[in-house]
This record gives sequence, C-alpha cells and structure tokens, in this order.
Amino acid sequence: MTERITHLVSWVITGLVLAALIAFLARSKPPVLDGTAPPPNALGAVRVLGPGRLHIEASSPLRAKLAVREVTAERSTAPLLEVTGSVLARLEQGHGPPETRWQFASSELLGAYAEWSKSGHEVAFAGKQLDTTRRLDGAKVDAQTKVVDRLSKLVQAGSDSPKDLAVEETNLIQTRLEGQKGVHEAETALRTAERGRAALARQLEQAGLDPELLGTVANGSAVLVAEVPESKAERAREGQTATASFYGVPGVSFTGKVRRISPTVSKEQRTLRVLVELDDAQTRLRPGMFADVGLGTDARTAIRVPADAVLHVGRSDYVLIAAGPEQWTVTRVVAGESRGADIEILDGVPAGAGVMGAGAILLKPFVVEAAKNL
Repeated sequence: MTERITHLVSWVITGLVLAALIAFLARSKPPVLDGTAPPPNALGAVRVLGPGRLHIEASSPLRAKLAVREVTAERSTAPLLEVTGSVLARLEQGHGPPETRWQFASSELLGAYAEWSKSGHEVAFAGKQLDTTRRLDGAKVDAQTKVVDRLSKLVQAGSDSPKDLAVEETNLIQTRLEGQKGVHEAETALRTAERGRAALARQLEQAGLDPELLGTVANGSAVLVAEVPESKAERAREGQTATASFYGVPGVSFTGKVRRISPTVSKEQRTLRVLVELDDAQTRLRPGMFADVGLGTDARTAIRVPADAVLHVGRSDYVLIAAGPEQWTVTRVVAGESRGADIEILDGVPAGAGVMGAGAILLKPFVVEAAKNL
C-alpha cells in the first residue's frame, strides 16, 4: 500500500513540473538569432518606399537610437589598399653588366633570368644574320641581273649568242631561289629565337617577375611583388606611389612606384601580382624579405564614414544617406580600408552628405528589401 502511494506522489510531482515548464516556455519571448532583426517598434516606424528609398518616422523610439553624421572631405596619404608582399630581386649598385649584379629570391628565378638574358643575345644575333642574308641576296640578284641585261643588249646587237644569254638567265633564277631559301632559313632562326625568349619571359612572369621591367630598374633598387586580392584588383594602378614596411627592417618605411601589374591572376591564391620598385640605396633589403605593403599613398581627397554605416548585402556595400527629414536613400558604395572607427569610401558618398552611423545595422532587413531592384 505504501509503495502504491509513493508511485502516485511521484507521478503527481512530475506532472506539476511539466506543467510549470510548459507555462514558462509559453510566456517566454523567442530568442533573436540574427543581430540584424528589426526591433518590434521598427515595424511601424520604417517603411520601404521603393527601390533604394526608406521612410523612418522622426518621432519614433527607433529613430532616437540612430546616429547621423555629416561626411567631410579631407586630404589623406593613407594607402588605398593594404596587402602583403616580398622582395623577389635586387639590383646592386655598380658599373658591371646587370646580369652579374642581380640578386634573386630563388635559384629558379636566377636560372630563368640567366637563360632569358642569353636568349636576348641569340635574338640579336639571329636578327643580324637575317639582315646580312637579305643584303647578300639582294647584292647577288642585282649583280646577276646586270649580267643578264648586258648580254641581252649584246644579243640584240648581234655580238653575243642567245645561248650565253639563256645560261645567265638560268643563273639569275637560281640565284633568286637560293636567296629566298637563305632568307627563309634566317627568318626561321629568328622566329625560333624569339619564341624561346618569349617562353623564358613567361616563366619569369609566372614566378612573379616581368623580365622587361628588370631592364629598366635603377641601380640600388629592389623589386617587390605585392599580392593583391582579385576582388580588390581595380585599386592597383601602374604609376601609383607605394610604401613597404619590412619585418627585418623595423621602424623604416620604404617608398616606391608601381611599375607593372601582372596580366594573370594566381590560381592558388586568387591574387594579382603587382610589381613595385623600391629605393634601397643603403642596401638594407634582401631578396625573400616579407613586408606589409600600402598601395596608393599619393595625396588625395578622402571621404570617410563610420564603420557602422556600411552594411554588407550580398557582394555589395551600402550606406543610408539622408534625403529629407524622414527620407533615406540606400546607396551602393565602394568601401576602402578601415581607419580606426571609420572606413574610407572610394565612391558613392559626396562630401557634406548625412549618413546613418551607429544603429544602421538595425535597418539592415529594410536595406536588403530596398536594394533588391537597384
């Protein structure tokens, strides 16, 4: 009897616990899984007016949580793009042949450069041979043509036989054929040498070096290759100023110019190789040294907005620009590098505009909706 009562009490306690748990869960609010979900009071305070247009009630509690900042333009020399890189080659100062003064980051690069330099002499020699062959062929044909013309006049005058003329005309045809053959062989030799040089140039390019650039680098300069992500390749341009800070030379910033941009993208890293010539007159750099590289340090007018203002949707970035007391425009922008709590905007925001800063993330669902048909 006592055992039955104990089982009954146990079932009653279990039922009460389950009932209390169900009641608690029913009264609890569901958790917010996405930090971009709008607050409940935003449902009436914010409306999507159309593609790229939002309405936010100025008197709503939500509007009080949103900060607006006026955008100003300022002069800046901060890099447009910050990447990493390494020194591939360095040209020592001196007066000897460049082939003897280049230092490379690997034996493969050294071997490819040596073969490429040698191929230049072979191309030059083949070109001279072709020019000489053409001049020799022209001289032979001109001489034989004069013989035929002279005999032709003598035959017409009756002082020489047509048989001798026929022999010389045959010799003229043979001279032309032999000349054409010689010129063809010389042209083939030149094309072969040029193809070999082009193949060696491609080997150097695949390793990150432009062989033509090596012939124009100043004494005491280092060639650095910067690895630029494919998605940011449009920020790199030939001729722009660059800076490099090396782990092996702390506290020193090296300046240079972007000399070449690789025509291909690396398969493995999906990066574009950008070649920068750095001034290293004091011989502090060594091939193989790694660096932090800043591309685009020329003085320019920069537009910066709060980092909170930039909302990433899909593959694009957007900011909210004030268009009236309660009107906002969803504007696609090109975002640059972060500068502390701000981020540089390369395109899309004019100076003097008011942009939504802190709290903009609360409006992301509405921005996603408004940006669909932009």
